[in-house]
Amino acid sequence: MKCLIIDDDQSCIDTLESKLKDQYGDVELDIFQKPPHIDELQTDYDLFFIDVLLGKESGIEYANSIKDYYPHMTLVFLSYQDNLIFETQKISPICFIRKSNFDEDFQMFCIVYENKQRENIKIIFKLHQIENKTGETSITLRANDIVYVECYSHELIIHTYNDEHIVKMTLKEFLKNVKTLKCFTQVHRSYVINMDYIYSRSKTTIHMINDDPKNEVPISKRYKRSFNDTYGEFQLS
Repeated sequence: MKCLIIDDDQSCIDTLESKLKDQYGDVELDIFQKPPHIDELQTDYDLFFIDVLLGKESGIEYANSIKDYYPHMTLVFLSYQDNLIFETQKISPICFIRKSNFDEDFQMFCIVYENKQRENIKIIFKLHQIENKTGETSITLRANDIVYVECYSHELIIHTYNDEHIVKMTLKEFLKNVKTLKCFTQVHRSYVINMDYIYSRSKTTIHMINDDPKNEVPISKRYKRSFNDTYGEFQLS
């Protein structure tokens, strides 16, 4: 497990480090007492622990500023200021650890995080020969990293936040792999989307991530009603 900790309270850092190692064993920690520049950070982390108040700086604003670099960050805020819990919700952390109630809140974090991990399914895709430039024949992707899937002939084009991969799999097989996840739904006979990435929608199209035309997905009449119902339930969950 690789964790980023940003906190100007050394005693809190020591407590968090001890609890993470007791709970998860082999833990690699990147620790800063003030907000680091993005160049100082590693390319990926399993968990981000950020103090809400970092001296005169806002941990909430800092977390928001690096979100483009880590679009799927699993974020936990820490603070003595319990009243700030509602302000942090706009960035959707998985947990808020009150330093005044550290032991109990850390246990709650463990429960939430482990439930999240059970949903974080990894799928092995067999690459189309066009993508076998490095000699690799397969690629493993986290389901939650997939923005949408496009069926083309007998292959799929897997669209992630930054990449596209042409793989050998049917849409039916893909749906079977992600059936336990509530975020995936079919909107067209050739498209399955991850509702976590919906930017906007109209009666006939959905924009994923942003309003760039390349991220536009059609909604067919056949799937329109089921999508509306599924998306409504998803927003309430």
